[in-house]
Amino acid sequence: MTTKQNILEILKDKNLKYKSLQSLYMIIAKQIGVNKEIVENTIKKLLDQGEVLLSKNGKIAPIELLKLKKGEVANKSRDYIFVKVKGVSRDFFIPPDKTFGAISGDVVLIRQIGGNNEAEVVKIVEKVNRKVVGVVKEDEVGTFVEADRFTKPIYIKASELNGSEKNDLVVVEITYQPSNNGALQGRVLEILGKSDDKAILEQALIKDSNIPTKFSEDAIKQCDEIEEKVSEKEKKDRLDLTKEIIFTIDGADARDLDDAVSIKKLENGHFELGVHIADVGNYVKMDTPLDSDAFERGTSVYLPDNVIPMLPKKLSNGICSLSPNVERLAMSVFMEIDFEGKVVSHKICESVIKSVQRFTYDEVFAIMNRDEEMCEKFAHLKEHIYLMQELSNIILKDRSRRGSLDFEMAESQFKLNEQGEVIDVFPRVQNEAHNLIERFMVICNETVAKHFEEIGVPFIYRVHEKPTKESVQRVLDFIEGLGMNKIALPKKINQDFYKKLLQIFKGAPEEQVVNKVILMSMKKAMYLEEDLGHFGLSSTNYCHFTSPIRRYPDLCIHRIMKYCLKNELTKEQFYDLEDFVSEASMQSSKTERRADDLERAVDDLKKAEFMSKNIGKVYDGIISTVTNFGVFVQLPNTVEGLIKVENLPKDNYVFVEKQSRLVGDKRSYAMGDKIKIKVTASNVFSRKIDFEQVLEKQKKNSNNKEQAI
Repeated sequence: MTTKQNILEILKDKNLKYKSLQSLYMIIAKQIGVNKEIVENTIKKLLDQGEVLLSKNGKIAPIELLKLKKGEVANKSRDYIFVKVKGVSRDFFIPPDKTFGAISGDVVLIRQIGGNNEAEVVKIVEKVNRKVVGVVKEDEVGTFVEADRFTKPIYIKASELNGSEKNDLVVVEITYQPSNNGALQGRVLEILGKSDDKAILEQALIKDSNIPTKFSEDAIKQCDEIEEKVSEKEKKDRLDLTKEIIFTIDGADARDLDDAVSIKKLENGHFELGVHIADVGNYVKMDTPLDSDAFERGTSVYLPDNVIPMLPKKLSNGICSLSPNVERLAMSVFMEIDFEGKVVSHKICESVIKSVQRFTYDEVFAIMNRDEEMCEKFAHLKEHIYLMQELSNIILKDRSRRGSLDFEMAESQFKLNEQGEVIDVFPRVQNEAHNLIERFMVICNETVAKHFEEIGVPFIYRVHEKPTKESVQRVLDFIEGLGMNKIALPKKINQDFYKKLLQIFKGAPEEQVVNKVILMSMKKAMYLEEDLGHFGLSSTNYCHFTSPIRRYPDLCIHRIMKYCLKNELTKEQFYDLEDFVSEASMQSSKTERRADDLERAVDDLKKAEFMSKNIGKVYDGIISTVTNFGVFVQLPNTVEGLIKVENLPKDNYVFVEKQSRLVGDKRSYAMGDKIKIKVTASNVFSRKIDFEQVLEKQKKNSNNKEQAI
C-alpha cells in the first residue's frame, strides 16, 4: 500500500483517538514509519481532494465513514442535476433545492437521502468549468450567455460584455457561482464571431474544451535552448546501440516517431525483442516550464485536420523523434520471449540508437505478404520483418489463450481538400503491421509494469477494472432480445465469458452491435497509482510507457526508470514521488477524457459537414442504438444519424429498455437490424444528422414484428 492508502486505512478506524491534528500526525507517522511532515502534507492533499473531511471539533474522517460519495456533476435540466460516481452504475439524482449550486463538471461530495438514488450535495470539492463557449442572448432579466455545456444561463453585466453583442459566439468566464439556485454570472473574455458562422465551429469546440493551444513563453524559451543533436556528454554511460538494426514502423503521415523495434533469434531459440522509446525525460525535466505545460495538457489531441501536441514540435518532431540515420537518446527494454509468448527475462536501460529505416505500416504489411517489389527494395531488412511476424503470431496466441478481448470497432477517417473541407468519410483500416506493433508495445508495457510493481516504487499504472454484475446482466438481457436462448449470469465474471459471447456473433450481422453493447458494459480504463490489472487485455500488470511524446504518464514512467537505474531515489524522494504519481494519475485520466470528448465532438462536426452535402441520398445502414425517442443508424462510412420516433412509420411504439427495442403493433426496431435510410437534415451547429426510413415497395419490411421477435 502507498502512504496515502495506509493513512486512509488508519483514519477509517473508529477507535482512533487523538487530541489535536498535530497529535494525529504524530500517531500516524509513528505507526507507518514516516516523517510527521509527510503525514501532514498527505492529509492536507486528501482534504483538498475531498477524500477526507475535517469536522468542527477538529476530527478528520474519510468520506466513507461519513456515508458520503465523491462524483462529477452532469447537468440534465435548469433545476436538478445528476452526479456520476465511480464504480456506481446508476447516476445519483439531486433535487433542485439540494444542489448546493453545483454545475456541470464540478466534483462534489454527495449524501444519499432517499430511495431511487436520490441524494444531496454537501460540498463542492472542485469547480471545473470556469471558461465555456456560448451564444450571447437576451431575455426580460438581462443579457446572458447560453452554453452547450450548461443548462443554466450565465448572466453578463453590461460592463463585462467586452464589446460582444446579441448572437455573438463568445468565450465566457464564470465569475460568480451561488451556493443555491441563484443565477450564474460571468464576463466575456473573447469574441469568436457570429453564432451562424460555420468557419469558427471547430475553433469554438477547441476553446470550449479548455485545452491549451499555445505553449507558455517560458516553455518555448526552454525548448529553444535544447540542442538539435545528441551531444557526447549525453551519450555517456548509455548503452550504444547505434550499430544495431533498429527501425520504426508508423503511419505514412506520422512525424512524432517515439517507438522503434529490433529483434534477434537467440541460441536457445527464444526471441530477443527490443523496444526502444524516445527518451523525452532527458529533455523535459520535472518542475520545468515544459513539464508544467505537458502536465496541463496531459496528452496530444488528434483532430482530422489538426494536432494539439503535448510538447512543442521542435521536440516532438525533432530531437525526440526517432528519425532514421540520426543518433537519438532512448529508453530501451530488451525482452527474452519463449516459444509460448512468455517473457522469461528482461533488461531496461538508457541507450543511444540510430534507426536504419523509417517503415510505414503498408510497407511492412507488403513484406509480410511476400510482395516481390517490396521484398526486393528492403532485402537487407526483410528477414527481420519475417522474424517479427513469427513472434507477433506467437504473442497473439498467448493473448488469446489467457483471454485478451479484441473489439473490432470501426474508427472514422476523413479525407480533406486543400481548404480543409471534408470530401469523404470512411472506416480506418488496420492491417497486420498495425497489429504487430500494437502487440509489441503491449508486451513491453506489461513487462515494465511488472518490473516496477515487483520492486515496489511509486508508479503510474494503466488500470481497467472488471465490469459489474449489473452491467453484465444488461448485456445478457440485450442478447436475449436478439432471439438467443437465455444465458445465465456467471458466478465469476472473467475474460473467457466475454470471449464466448463475442465468438457467438463472430461474422454475424449483429457482430458490430454486440461488440458495441459489450464495450459499453465495460468500465473505462484510467491511470492509477495502484496496480489493479487490465481486464480487457487480461494483464495482471499494465502501464503506458511507449508514447512519452504524446502521453504524460509515459513521460512520468521514464523519470521513475531513471531514478531507479541510477539509484537516485532517496527516502524523501520516494514519498514525494508517491504524491506526484497520485496527482499525475488523476490529471492524466482527466485530460484523457477531455481529449476524447473534443476528438468525438470534432469528428461529429466533420461528419455533419460532410452529410450536409448529401441531403436526400439513400444509404443502407444498421441500427446502432435504440431509445425511447427514436433509433440511431450507423452507415458503412461510420456516420451515425437519428430517425426520430415521430418520423418512423406510424405505429404504437413502446420502448423495451432491457432489450433496447422499439416495438409497435406492425413493426419493431432493434440494435443490429438492417435498414435503408434517406438523409433528411444535417446541422453542423448542433452536430446532429437526421434520417428517415425508406420503405421498399413489393418487399416485406425486414424490421416487421413477426420477423424481429
